[in-house]
This record gives sequence, structure tokens and C-alpha cells, in this order.
Amino acid sequence: MKDQKYNILYLDDEESNLRIFRAAFKQFFKIFIAKSGMEGLEVLKENEIHLIITDQRMPKMTGVEFLEKILHEYPEPVRIILTGFSDIEDIIRALNKCGIYRYIVKPWNREEMKLTIDKALETYQLRKDNLSLVNELKLINANLEDKIRERTAELLEAKEKAEEASRAKELFLSTMSHEIRTPLNAIVGVSNLLKMADIPQEHLDSIEILEISANNLLVLINDILDLSKIEAGKIELESTDFNLKNLIRGIHKTHDTKVTDKGLDLELDFDDELPNFIIGDQVRLGQIITNLLSNAVKFTEFGFVRTTVKKVKERDDEVDLLFIIQDSGIGISAEMINKIFEDFSQASTDTTRKYGGTGLGLGITKKLVGLHGGQIVVESEEGKGSTFKFQINFRKSDKIIEDERLTIRSQEELKDLEGLLILVVEDNKFNQAIAKKFLTGWNAEVKFANNGVEALEILKTDRSFKIILMDIQMPEMDGYEATRQIRALPQPYYKEIPIIALTASTLSGEREKVLQAGMNDFVMKPFKPEMLYGTLQTFSSGKITEGPEEKEEEKEAKRGEIKFGRFKRMVENDISFYAELLELTIEDYKQFKDEFDESIIEHDHEKISEICHKIRPSLITLGLKWLDDDILALRETLKEEPSQQEKILKAKNMIIDNLDFVMESLQKELGQI
Repeated sequence: MKDQKYNILYLDDEESNLRIFRAAFKQFFKIFIAKSGMEGLEVLKENEIHLIITDQRMPKMTGVEFLEKILHEYPEPVRIILTGFSDIEDIIRALNKCGIYRYIVKPWNREEMKLTIDKALETYQLRKDNLSLVNELKLINANLEDKIRERTAELLEAKEKAEEASRAKELFLSTMSHEIRTPLNAIVGVSNLLKMADIPQEHLDSIEILEISANNLLVLINDILDLSKIEAGKIELESTDFNLKNLIRGIHKTHDTKVTDKGLDLELDFDDELPNFIIGDQVRLGQIITNLLSNAVKFTEFGFVRTTVKKVKERDDEVDLLFIIQDSGIGISAEMINKIFEDFSQASTDTTRKYGGTGLGLGITKKLVGLHGGQIVVESEEGKGSTFKFQINFRKSDKIIEDERLTIRSQEELKDLEGLLILVVEDNKFNQAIAKKFLTGWNAEVKFANNGVEALEILKTDRSFKIILMDIQMPEMDGYEATRQIRALPQPYYKEIPIIALTASTLSGEREKVLQAGMNDFVMKPFKPEMLYGTLQTFSSGKITEGPEEKEEEKEAKRGEIKFGRFKRMVENDISFYAELLELTIEDYKQFKDEFDESIIEHDHEKISEICHKIRPSLITLGLKWLDDDILALRETLKEEPSQQEKILKAKNMIIDNLDFVMESLQKELGQI
């Protein structure tokens, strides 16, 4: 930009100074002059000014006051102020306040003034260019944001369409699975009936072909559904205790017939250090081993199929296990070995024609191993067999024997439940009929409630029931809420009667959830008769306090009192066990005291909930509802009024003091035994 394009406003109350400045610089710039701040404002209103030079000492409005006045309305011009030596301190204080670029001490020198003006106008141009660049960037950003919004909207639309397609696919597969399974199950069932009939051998051969084909179709349907679930992320691994050796032995047994027909040796090798029980997903591990073992048997015409399980690494609560399935079958060529884990892929078309199958099994197997955090590898040579290996980490189990409730039939005949009156809270009539069939078959007496509301009404007027079987999902009032309300009723009967949850949920943590609601245990639906019977046997032996009125000794203790009688009745006056129970309670309270103090300070609500849940049963048993209520009140204060530190500290100290008193009383009781 050339000099003449710049406009300079020069303010000075002395006419001579104005003439000198105009004469000195009019050839370079367009000069506007003003004798006062008010005149300067008029010039600014009517002209675009790039540089303002003002004298400090002017009547009515000083230079600094003028620059302050125009600071926000006219921010673009660069500002220079002229001053005498006596004004320098005021000018220095005003530099930042007024946005002054520079001050010049009078009298000024023409060359120095020209140099200062040039630098000031360079600054102006730089600011203008920067502002232009900023505006361009803002425009670019705005356009970019528009494009991002458009792209995001497109992606969201694509995501919604993909999810809709996935749901449609899932619904289609589910519907088709059901529609295909129904006639196939009928075909298999009729085939089994026909095989039992007295018919010629050639017809039996045809029936066997029919049955094999139907079973193959069922396997294919299961594979497709599993693949769909894995791709949709719908498969979540369970964590349950199970007997590893029994699982694998059972899988081997299912292959006995085919192995015998082919004349193969089916071998099983367990590491001596292998744990009997582990915690993991029994069903999915079984599926992995079944797929690999079935493949090995299918593609082996002579020789052996061997399953080996080894312990690789062991930590405090975990163990790494290596599974090896080896065969002497047809093997896999080097070119095809990387393709066998692809969905719908087999080693060759000849393999498909000769052995059948869809090529889904190994693809699903690889994905299931991946869900476990493992990796499957294969070693193979065409014509010399194959070896599949995978390693999975499991949690250790404390379990050393099978659940008594699951094996009770094999240990002894079912005992008679005669005289056991059971309230079944279940809204499904079919489930009611099934429960009635088994319970009456064991000579128990049964009464039904269709939901939690009905159950409460029945129990309020009839306390002759010995056990409650409580469904979880019900209309009007679910099993959790019904249990909480039953436990809240005042008489001891309602706190003592065993409540067994009936749940179809397979979610992890279900046991903890039903226990927190006040139930004693749970049985999965559809239940195994042995499991239900074993549970009823476990809880039918306890005595439940009955009668319409409470005895004096059953009432909750007053503040500062402890009901030792409840502990004694609970252990049926077994003095040794009573002493052991007191010692355990004292230890629990000591641990609670330390953890409670720390958790309150840290406002760790989850930890507070956990430790309070642990000691609550003993507080209630000892009649210490007053202390339980104090703890509950403090927890509410922490949630609702976390800033009330003084109130929280006072309540915490009171609870700690009361807990010390209770432990002291327990210790005295222990000393008297």
C-alpha cells in the first residue's frame, strides 16, 4: 500500500504546531487536523483514520482522555501521544490503558517522527492483515464445521441404517431359525419313533439318512445364529464354576459312536496339575472344543484323535490353560492353512463334496477363542494330520466338589417334603403348573400368588408358610420389591422365612442382587428338579418364629442395648459355636471401623455401601437397628449434603463411639462364656 492511502489525524490546541505537522508530512499522507478532542471526534465520525497523533496537554479534554473515549468505538487506528517531560509518568501509566502504541517527547524531530509514523503504519497494516486472516480462518472454520456437521449427519444416518439392517437381519435369522427348527424337530422326532418300529432294514437306512440330514441342518442353523450374534457383539461370556475335566470327558463321550464306527483311537490327556474346577464360560469353552474335536473326527479316516489340556502358568487367582486337539487325518495344505478360519471356507471344494459342512465351524471357533482373549494356531501338513492349539486365561475356583443340590439324586433318594407349606409367587400359569407338579410330587403343600402384591396380602394374614419361592419379573410388584416389603414387616417371622428367587436371568452378579434384596438364595429357570429339591431341603430344616404377637425378647433393642438372645437361639445354644460367632463378629466390626472411617473421609460411596452390607445382618441379629439406622442416616447425608462436613464428622464420630461400645459389650459377653 502506498503512503498517500494512509490517513492521519493530528490533534493539538496550538495552530502553529498543526501547520508545521501538515507541511512536514502532507506529501506522504493525507492529514486531518483538530484543535480539541471534540473536533477529533467529528473527524473520526466522517473519515477512516489509520493513525492518531495527539498532544497530551489540551484544554477540556487531554490526549489520554481523548484516547480513552475512542478506545472501544474506534479500536483500529494506531495511537501515538506527544508529551512534555512533566507528563511522562502519566503517559506511562496510560500506555496499556489506552492502547497507546508509542509516546514522543516534544519537541519532535522530523526524521524521527517520519520513522515513527512509518513503523506505526506498518503496525496498522499488520493488524489489518492479521484481522483479515483471522476472518478468513473464521470463514474456513465455519465452512469446515458445516462440512463436519454434514459428514456427521451422513455417518449417523449410515450408522442408523446399518443398525436397522442388523436388527432386520437378526429378526429374520431368529424368525427363520424358529420356523425351520419346528419342522426339523418334528422330522427328527418322527425319525426316532420310526427307528423303534418293526420295519425293513432298507427303510431304516433311509430313515437314518433323513435323521442325519435333519441334524446337519440344525447344526447349520446354530452356526449361522452364533456367527450373527458374535458379529453383532451380542455374546457375553459368563463366569461360573465348572468341572473342567467332566466337561471335556462329556464332549468325548458324544463322539464315542462315530469314533468306534471309524475305528479311531480317541485319546484324552490331562496334566497332573490341572485344576478340577475353574471359573469361566462353560458353554462357550465346550463349543470351542466340540467344534475342533468334531472336525478332527470328521477328517480322520484312520489313526487317532487326541485332546490334551495343560497348565501353562499360575498366579494368585488365575491360571492359564493350553488346549491341544491333534489328529492323524487328511491335514491341510500350506496354501490353504491361512484360509480355514474364514467364514464359509474349507480347504478345498473336494473337501466340501466328500465331507460336507459349511466352513462356519472354525470361523466361529476362532472368534470364540478371541472373545476369551486367546488366539488359536494350527500346525498341519497335507496327508499327515493337524494340530490345533489355543490358550485361555481362567480364574481359579475355590470349589473342590460338585454342588450337593445338583447330584442329590445320585447320592440318595429324594427325601419326603411332607408338611412343608410353600408359597409360590409366580405370574405365569404354565410355570405355576410345572412348580405344582414337582412340589406336590415331593409331598409338599403349595399355595400360589400371582404377583408381589398378592403375596404380601397372603402373608399378612397367614404365617404358616415355611418357604417362599419368589419369581423376579412380575406385573404390579416384582420379586425384589416384594421381598424388601416382606422383610420390612415388623414380626420376626417375616425376617426369618427363607425366600428363594426364581430367575431366568443369566446376567453375572444375579446372586448378589437377590441377596441384597433380602432373599436367601436363587434357582435358575427353567429349574432342574434336583437343584430345586436340594435348595428346598437346605432351607426347610430351619425353624421360623410363628405366632401373632412378638415376644418381648424379640423386639428391637433400645439405643445402647444388645440382644444376645438372638445369637444364642441362632446357634441353638451351642456354646462353642456361640463363642466363635462372637469372635468373628468382633473381628468384622474392627475391620468395618477402620474401613468406614477411611471411606467417609474419601466420600467413597461404593465402598461404604459394600462394607455396610457386610455387617448389616449381624447388626439386625443383635437387635442393633438403632445403630443400623444411624449408619443409614449418615450415608444419606453424604449423598444429599456432601458439603456439610461438620454434620458428617459428628455423625461419623458418634457411630464409631457406639461401635466401640458394642465391641466392648461383645468382648464382655465372650469373657463370661
